[in-house]
Amino acid sequence: MTSTASAGTIVDTEGIAPGDVTALESCGVPELPAERETLRQHLLDAIARVRPTLEADAEANDASETLAWPSVEALYREGLLSLKVPRELGGPEVDPLLYLELIDELSYVNSSAGWCAFINSTSTALIGAFVPDAGVDRVFGAGKMPIASGALIPRGVATPVDGGWQVSGRWPFASGAAHSSWMLAGFRIVRDDQPGPEHMIMACPVDDVQFLDNWQVMGLQGTGSRDFVLTDYLVPDDMAFDLLTTDPRKGGPMFWMGRPGFVTPDHAAFALGVARRALDEIALQAGSYQRGYLTSPIALRGALQHDLGKCDQQLRAARALCREALEDAWEFCLRHERPDLERQLRLRGACVFATDVACQVATTAFRYGGGNAIYNDRVLQRCMRDINAAAQHFMVNTSAYDNLGQFRLGMTGVNAMG
Repeated sequence: MTSTASAGTIVDTEGIAPGDVTALESCGVPELPAERETLRQHLLDAIARVRPTLEADAEANDASETLAWPSVEALYREGLLSLKVPRELGGPEVDPLLYLELIDELSYVNSSAGWCAFINSTSTALIGAFVPDAGVDRVFGAGKMPIASGALIPRGVATPVDGGWQVSGRWPFASGAAHSSWMLAGFRIVRDDQPGPEHMIMACPVDDVQFLDNWQVMGLQGTGSRDFVLTDYLVPDDMAFDLLTTDPRKGGPMFWMGRPGFVTPDHAAFALGVARRALDEIALQAGSYQRGYLTSPIALRGALQHDLGKCDQQLRAARALCREALEDAWEFCLRHERPDLERQLRLRGACVFATDVACQVATTAFRYGGGNAIYNDRVLQRCMRDINAAAQHFMVNTSAYDNLGQFRLGMTGVNAMG
């Protein structure tokens, strides 16, 4: 059962069978407010509405190794899986600062949900903004809002054929693929028996890829981030684009952020939200929790008070640095220019710094939680596992500091994605 959506309404998804992504997408998403502050409040209210479902599904996510269907349905119907999608395709196309706030809040509520929300939103938006029109019509046809996943890293290789490319490869970490209908995959074109410099991105239906059952991990268990494989797969030229050189075909300033800028608020917001939840959780417990032979709550310990205050300031500093880097880069985007190398380096550096701080904060909170925190169903344990798993992602590799340092030293050939 579907209903016509207007600004501020919730899409009716009643009667959809669990796991039926095609039926879910046929419902579309709500038409969201255009004015920024009204949109911001509407989406924050939407997160508050889905919070009970996301929190209730936390253990089910981990047990099934993917996001539970009630959470998928709740996020989709509120437009929270399509936050970056261009407005002309029915998305809210939120700006980077608002996006940072929203993914932070979703990750605070449920880390697996926050992670999948940014993967799905970014993947779907890339198709909408950069794939040629014929391909976009195929993906977004009949007024539906698709859900996409995938891996941008160029783990595939391709040979040119008439009308496109023949692609083979194996890609890791396809988060949220279990509730997606389209997949993105990065590849390089082989010329003269060597992969060339192009970094192409292709889109294909999820049914065309082979998934591997290899998501048995210590953190982010509920994201379903399995590997997938394609062999000699024919990709039409209207279903692919060069990630490094293609100008956006649809959408506004955000799509000029470039790499790594376009995904900086994804990873930074996730880290900030998870760490904030860990800090709030230990503060909530500290007034009543007693450790060992102590007869008074740990809130009275000077060491906890000191560390709690320091963690609070570190987290606020990391968030401020991310906002500063995004604001600086946004000035370029408003002129329809990609941020220069220095801004890209600082964007990724801020993202890595936020992740480093988040790991420290979550670890500190976990240690004060004592033996009570080590059970799998405890918030502090989940925060600890998930932020450390997220810190293994290439985007937040500490090589970003090396690259920024090389730039500061005036070295040549510096690569923001090195």
